[in-house]
Amino acid sequence: MTDNINLFDNIDRYLAQGRVSAALGELNNAVAAYPELGRYSGELEGLRQGYGYMSAYALQGLPDPGLAEAHAGVTEGIRSLADSMCRTLRMKDAPTLYFNTLRYEQTAPADMLVTLLDDYAKTNQKLSLAALTENPAKASREFAAKAEQLERRIFNRVWTIGSLAGPDEVSLRGAMDDMSLPSYFKSLMVSAVFMGLMEQYDERRMLFLMDAYASADDEVSVRALCGMLVGMWLYRTRHMSQRLRNRLAALKDMPGWTLDVRMATMQFVRSRDTERITRKFNEEVIPEMMKLRPEIEKLKDHPLDPEAMEENPEWAEMLEKSGVADRLKELQELQEDGGDVMMATFGRLKTFAFFNDISNWFMPFRTNHPQIASGDVPEIDALVEVMGSIPMFCDNDKYSIALSLGQIPPAQRDMMLSQLRMQSEQLDTVRMAGMGGKRGGREELATNYVRNLYRFFKLFRRKGEFSDPFAIGLNIPAIPALADEFDDADTLMVIAEFYFKRGYYADALEVFGRLDSMSAPSAAICQKMGYCEQQLGRPSAALRHYEKADMLDSSSNWTVRRLAWCYRTLGQWDKALECYRRLAEGRPDDVNLALNTGLSLVKLRRYDEALQYLFKAEFLGSGTEKATRALAWCTLLGGDYDRCVKYTATLLAGASPRPGDYINAGHLSLLTGHPGEAVDHYVDAIKAMDGDVDRFMRTLNDDRLTVTALADVDSRLMAIVMDKSIAASSN
Repeated sequence: MTDNINLFDNIDRYLAQGRVSAALGELNNAVAAYPELGRYSGELEGLRQGYGYMSAYALQGLPDPGLAEAHAGVTEGIRSLADSMCRTLRMKDAPTLYFNTLRYEQTAPADMLVTLLDDYAKTNQKLSLAALTENPAKASREFAAKAEQLERRIFNRVWTIGSLAGPDEVSLRGAMDDMSLPSYFKSLMVSAVFMGLMEQYDERRMLFLMDAYASADDEVSVRALCGMLVGMWLYRTRHMSQRLRNRLAALKDMPGWTLDVRMATMQFVRSRDTERITRKFNEEVIPEMMKLRPEIEKLKDHPLDPEAMEENPEWAEMLEKSGVADRLKELQELQEDGGDVMMATFGRLKTFAFFNDISNWFMPFRTNHPQIASGDVPEIDALVEVMGSIPMFCDNDKYSIALSLGQIPPAQRDMMLSQLRMQSEQLDTVRMAGMGGKRGGREELATNYVRNLYRFFKLFRRKGEFSDPFAIGLNIPAIPALADEFDDADTLMVIAEFYFKRGYYADALEVFGRLDSMSAPSAAICQKMGYCEQQLGRPSAALRHYEKADMLDSSSNWTVRRLAWCYRTLGQWDKALECYRRLAEGRPDDVNLALNTGLSLVKLRRYDEALQYLFKAEFLGSGTEKATRALAWCTLLGGDYDRCVKYTATLLAGASPRPGDYINAGHLSLLTGHPGEAVDHYVDAIKAMDGDVDRFMRTLNDDRLTVTALADVDSRLMAIVMDKSIAASSN
């Protein structure tokens, strides 16, 4: 199986290099090697002939305005054929859920998609008439169970069909137009089409999603849009046919298209922060709450009154002192900003058998779902009913809650019902006032669906078998076909600032770069691009942006400090010195500026000047250890050994001497004619380095290049000192 995959990886590599003949050769070799691929011989020969005719015409040197399109068509044909061949080879024994499901579906060829859809339509019709039967409750249960079973089968069938074409496509499109079929089923079908697209590129699936976006059903439309955007990003290097381009152009003419694309994109952007939020909850909030458990246990004999707990000043003080209050406040702010704080809570509730079926991860929440409608416990049914109207929970989180209600004590269920009813009433008030509007409703649907997708790809029991679009860094604004949708600086700035604020510097840099290229030069954007490069460990690139920012606004001390850091990191000490002097003009008594100015002068071997600034730093900082260490180093390099003795002794007598302090003391002893003392200091240095002799020798060799006076020490004496130091350190 691995050899098969490698073969098709070679094809992608050849096509990326423009080596079409080599790619065709790989396909020919595959057909020769695997008998089951023989049925593709005709298609392969057609591609070979097409490329041959096109090449022959091009080599005549005649003008051909259609050459680019023809060449792209050939390469796309090769990729599609390679996909089909790979699918055929994996179909035999690939152990993934996708191919297991595909093999199962192939064992029931009579259950064609058109047959399953027809059966489903009839079952729904019977379900709608169940109230007219002798035993309505029993009939409803039976027909609902059969409908649920068919929904799973149809989902699996649509998911695993290779190319959505012929009778399958016709019947599925017919179902989408069938007004008698429930809306949730059509939304489920959109997800099935999307999941099939994730397995293999299929232009017809992309066209299906584009058409579904135009649906009057908002949930169908939004799901189709989200799936389309992910597909366009994943397959952005694939050739977009004229048919696809024409359909996309038609969508762009729709009034809400651009706003929808930007809105859905922001939901994917926000999903980038879910892992960080979940980690914060699990690693910071929960451990702190566990520490408070003894205090919480004191409430076990008292009735749980949430309002009384909130008003209790002792509880407030306890939460404040523990730091939990601050973390909870931060999580609340993240939630208000669109962050997915529910993943940390409900991610643990995906172990129900309900979630073993892939289709259930994409099932829109409905209160009459056979697996959650109890019918026997009114309180549970009431909770499920109210929960269905709360948008803060995504669909599969609602299913998680509904499935766990039977395990919750009645008192807590009553409390949940009261709180959820209150939230539902508040939302109804907002909706009646028209504050949400259609646009707000579509945004809720997009948020809901992106979170459903996120949970599936992160939590499904066999998630490792699926390509996770959230793990590869979805960057929808970078899709070439959507360039017009993101030509708005305000939208790009929102995205860039989101990434920047949360530390996704590579993504922020890319978006800031687009902003920089499409608008007038901005010092603020250059500063942020520089900071992104700095955080990514690229000081040279950061320097270019900081220099541009400084040119645009020379009054920013923040920029000058960053420039100084870059120059220091790159060893350009003369320019770093210039930056520190610029900063000192406005802050002449800043101890850190005096210290950094002195250290820059030390690097430039201007020791007398350096001492002036280091003495100033020592005075301003009241003898700080940093200044003392810098003075010890400067006087050692400058040959002022009397002063060096004083500062070195101060460091060694301090609370926590560093390995470098001992090494410098050893250098000083050697240079002042006390090699025996040098051995003692070097031994202390090695011990301070936890016995790392290699590290000690590297440091010593580096210092011999910097402390030029060490070159005058007799090499044999130096060797003896080193040998004795290393030997003594091991005793």
